[in-house]
Amino acid sequence: MKKTGIFYHEICGREAYKPLVMGLEEGFESLKKDKEITLASNILFFESKPAEEEWIAYIHTKDWINYVRERTGYWRCSIYSAGGVVEATKKVLRGEIDNAMVFAGVGGHHAHRDHAWGGCYFNLEAIAIEYARRNFGVKRFAVVDIDTHHADGTIDIFRDDEDVLYVCFCGWWGEKGEKGKAKVCLSHANNDEEFIRKVEKEVPPLIRNFKPEILYWVCGIDTHKASYGTQKLTEKCYPEIAKIVKMCADENCNGRLIVMFYGNAPAWVCEYITPKIVKCLAEIETAK
Repeated sequence: MKKTGIFYHEICGREAYKPLVMGLEEGFESLKKDKEITLASNILFFESKPAEEEWIAYIHTKDWINYVRERTGYWRCSIYSAGGVVEATKKVLRGEIDNAMVFAGVGGHHAHRDHAWGGCYFNLEAIAIEYARRNFGVKRFAVVDIDTHHADGTIDIFRDDEDVLYVCFCGWWGEKGEKGKAKVCLSHANNDEEFIRKVEKEVPPLIRNFKPEILYWVCGIDTHKASYGTQKLTEKCYPEIAKIVKMCADENCNGRLIVMFYGNAPAWVCEYITPKIVKCLAEIETAK
């Protein structure tokens, strides 16, 4: 079995970007109601800590940091969300846990260095990647993003960085020149079976050929048919995707996997998905 860390702070639920983040609190609380999870010695709960401003400044400009602090109303939620991803990264790289699931109250992939949109303020995965690079000497990173929207902020930040593989399924490239050998944008899928086949076919060889040292999964579930995205997936799809992504981490980067979960679907969807993803990470079902 794997040792799995769960990272959450009540600020991320209480002060979340509510227009998009619908079921984060309920998704987290569903873990506390599952005895298989609460009684498992290999599943550890951590309270997310706020990201230090120095870490945020690895990626974002001083003017943008000040803008988020003074003008948005999402400063606290943003620094606790970013801090959770960094803390999970630190514990995985130190070998204290094998993998992690982070509950974030704001998104990240629409955050550029000096502006953002779409419920994002700071780029969570970019901050964690740069932290790992500077403080742990990690050289190769991979991000699998299944959110329905184009990851314009993350791709902009890492546009010329061939040590960061970014794989998404938004089906749109945006600005000319974004597509490179380390930035792969795949098309939408219209049902569970099609999407699972696409992930199973495309992601493992990309990860295998790239050879990352740590893998981040942007688990955007606005692809659910009950959410605001354009795809028509059901709640049963995401645990299957978790198995594929975890396999990629196990086979290519010693199981180092950080799952970022935003709760951007109705509460009942999150309550179904999160325990199954955690059990997959911790290999509880596999051990039976």
